[in-house]
Amino acid sequence: VPRRDHLAIHWGMVMAVYPFWSGVATQTGRLLRLQGSAAAAHVQRRVREQYGERETVSRAARRVLRSYLDWGVLQETGAKGVYSSGTTFAIDDSRLIAWLAEASLHGRANGSAPLKDLIDSPSLFPFRIKSLGAGSLVTASSRLDIVRHGLDDDLVMLRKVVTGGCGP
Repeated sequence: VPRRDHLAIHWGMVMAVYPFWSGVATQTGRLLRLQGSAAAAHVQRRVREQYGERETVSRAARRVLRSYLDWGVLQETGAKGVYSSGTTFAIDDSRLIAWLAEASLHGRANGSAPLKDLIDSPSLFPFRIKSLGAGSLVTASSRLDIVRHGLDDDLVMLRKVVTGGCGP
């Protein structure tokens, strides 16, 4: 894997294993899209609304935000506790896009999402992901399936693993 893709691979691994990371990324990405900056207090409030009003949630959110700063995807502004986008990475390799989609689906309770929502997800805020058709996504990863909804809406899901069983 080229060094420039390491962050995307690590981001995907953390999203797949720790859905809380993805939850904080989603709130951070939404704020960055809406107003160009993300205040730690606003991210924490939204995360507490999602996960509950517990101090452990606030503490964990602070640590995740600190990781975003350490990874360079957020940067501090002049105002205390307010962050702006850091380095943004262009992703145009269909295999890497499929990998990020799959990792994101592993972090979701139902393991599926509309293609547009998946690729444009605020949880992937550090990346500019090239638009990719559903067929290309499935071709790039044998672990993904597509279900067509309506004329132009594709639902991406994790492929179900069929295991052999005892026959009659």
